[in-house]
Amino acid sequence: MLGGKVIKIEQGKKTGINPFELEADTKGNKQFLNILDKVAEIRALLATICRNYGRTLTGSENTEIEIVVNQLYTERGITTDINSLFEKKGGKLEDGTYVIGKIPKKMPTLSDFHRKLKERGNCKELADILVPFLRGNSLGIFDCESIINSNEDIICFDMSEVKDEFTKLYSSFVILTWIWQKFVLKNRLKRKIIVCDEAWLFLKYQESAEFLVNVARRGRKYNVPLFIGSQFIDEFLNSEERKNYNKYMFYKIFV
Repeated sequence: MLGGKVIKIEQGKKTGINPFELEADTKGNKQFLNILDKVAEIRALLATICRNYGRTLTGSENTEIEIVVNQLYTERGITTDINSLFEKKGGKLEDGTYVIGKIPKKMPTLSDFHRKLKERGNCKELADILVPFLRGNSLGIFDCESIINSNEDIICFDMSEVKDEFTKLYSSFVILTWIWQKFVLKNRLKRKIIVCDEAWLFLKYQESAEFLVNVARRGRKYNVPLFIGSQFIDEFLNSEERKNYNKYMFYKIFV
């Protein structure tokens, strides 16, 4: 009714949202690509996936994740320079249209990450865990190129068709990474709001809880408050998992 868009998230269907997407960040008057933050995002996402399988990331896996993510961007010539996101000249795009000037480079995908992880051969168990999250498999909905833009003033992600808790958490996590890159970092002076429903899901695991805290904390610098909601506030406030985190962390999420 207000001229926005609704993006429906369904298992078995590509969403057009890529967790490896990068946008220009700002420090002072200078724009740059914050690849270090992207490494941290991917590490937190993979740690949350592993938690669902009853394990944490090992020290060597954390190291491999950083190496592989950096290599994926390096192979595409993507550095901290914002101009490295584009090819030098225009031409024909995959949809048949022509552009004059710079063409955006293709970002890495989860399949690219998985392939390189397997090639290095140091994290077989982690590589095996990621198989269901690759395109064509049950949770491969985010193993794709980003095709969704964020030009509308209101964007809603509809997850009513997602039934199990972990898929909802995984989807919410990836969507928040997309929102940060494509919504928060753009038009920094424009005030925006992020609303996250059923936020108690993020409290299930330390890594996902810390990610939500980070969105709330860093969002203030970008003029973006985070609102959270839960159908049953008592479940959110009294979650057994929440008791594993200190009061400061929880306060930051709640505020």
